[in-house]
Amino acid sequence: MDRKLNVLITGSSSGIGKAVCDYFLSKGDCVYGIDLKNADEKEGLTHFSASVTDESALLEIKQELSKRGITLDVVLNIAGIHKMASLVENDYSEMKKVIDVNLCGCMLVCKTFHSLLAKSGRVVIVTSEVAGLDPMPFNGLYNVSKTALDCYAQALRQELNLLGQKVVVIRPGAVQTPLCDGSLTATQTLSDTTTLYSRQAKHFLAITKKFMGKPMSATTLAKLVYKASTKRHPKLIYNKHRNAGLVLLGILPKRTQCWIIKKLLNRK
Repeated sequence: MDRKLNVLITGSSSGIGKAVCDYFLSKGDCVYGIDLKNADEKEGLTHFSASVTDESALLEIKQELSKRGITLDVVLNIAGIHKMASLVENDYSEMKKVIDVNLCGCMLVCKTFHSLLAKSGRVVIVTSEVAGLDPMPFNGLYNVSKTALDCYAQALRQELNLLGQKVVVIRPGAVQTPLCDGSLTATQTLSDTTTLYSRQAKHFLAITKKFMGKPMSATTLAKLVYKASTKRHPKLIYNKHRNAGLVLLGILPKRTQCWIIKKLLNRK
């Protein structure tokens, strides 16, 4: 794609979304950003303050783009939240929020804006390195949301493929963003508040700090997202900076995984 693109980006005001937004703008493309947070004015950027779970707000944005005669080349789903939680202790409304934002929000965005997508356009969905891998304790809720999102992407790919449109998935590992820093804080909070798993959560926090590794820069990931959005024949799935320990653990039989985790987290 050599011409100026019209790109819709969710989660465009912070973290990965902001880096991706800035990268497309640096290429001279037009970005239509959706985020609850406000955005600084930038040439080429039209910002809409809205939640990806708010159907009425998204429909208003769609109507505004339609009035302007905008055809989207790429719908880029990045908005997401992280939550460390005990699945039997956490408040249900908080658990539901993770699913609503990470999974249902993407589904709603794709449904709402598909009619504005060019016949040769594509949908890019950022999931996570944990998508498709067996979950670790306390990260299960996030894992479920991202694995379900990965599955949704494949289902959407099958349908849009019939129309000549592409769906590309990107599974990034740790990225240097507030969300990455917040995952450690969230684990500490879980350790301080859980009743059933106080000792195990402390061990889990120590292991996470030790094995997380050095996060990649948001700009590095933004370059990959741009490539996936513009390459004539992109891969269907891009894995980037995955944690080798998680991948290796996922290869083991599930009973063995449980034995290893129990040994590590139940020690005194």
